[in-house]
Amino acid sequence: MPTLLLVVGVAYVIGSIPWALVVARALGVNLRQHGSGSAGATNAWRVLGRGPGSLVFALDFLKGLAAVLLATRLSVGTGLPDWPDAAAWASVLAGSAAMMGHVVTLTGLALFGNVRGGKGVATGGGMLLGLVPVAVLAGAIVFVLTVALTRYISLGSIGAAATIPAVLLIRVALSQHVPAPLLGFSLLVPLFIALTHRSNLRRLLAGTEPRLGESRQTT
Repeated sequence: MPTLLLVVGVAYVIGSIPWALVVARALGVNLRQHGSGSAGATNAWRVLGRGPGSLVFALDFLKGLAAVLLATRLSVGTGLPDWPDAAAWASVLAGSAAMMGHVVTLTGLALFGNVRGGKGVATGGGMLLGLVPVAVLAGAIVFVLTVALTRYISLGSIGAAATIPAVLLIRVALSQHVPAPLLGFSLLVPLFIALTHRSNLRRLLAGTEPRLGESRQTT
């Protein structure tokens, strides 16, 4: 158990690195003062452009994947009590810590004076890639198609998040084994993404959500 707690702590620290703010500062931009002010890849894409925005997305994505790989490679699940699917629990806890670190970033508070991070989509995607790659691939397809058709990144993110548990539920219906922590977490993902995107949902309903390629000047 101490090893698991250590891995979860390290995963949180990894997740809390606000790459959007780091990359923006390297380019001489205070991202907090532009666009939505969010320390996430979408705001970086809008404010900094496609190249830096893609770099931020990749780095945020790797945070979630690294957390899962850390728990897997260290086999911390073997140190747990006799829990069913202990290894899956360990990976989910580590990945969740990275996701939470991305959203509530104490590192960002220490370095940039604000605890508000991004919305967890990229980091959650990286985590789930390490856990359920086929479901993530399906989610990625939904994301690309939704953004291509609507040019709403937020709508694509929510659609992708909803696709992942749908794929796992189909596997369960086909009598395939899906570890309980993976299924449970995947069902929570759409709720979490909807919560972090609640302002986007309000703007979508109001018709004021900026599309891909448009900038938003106010928060």
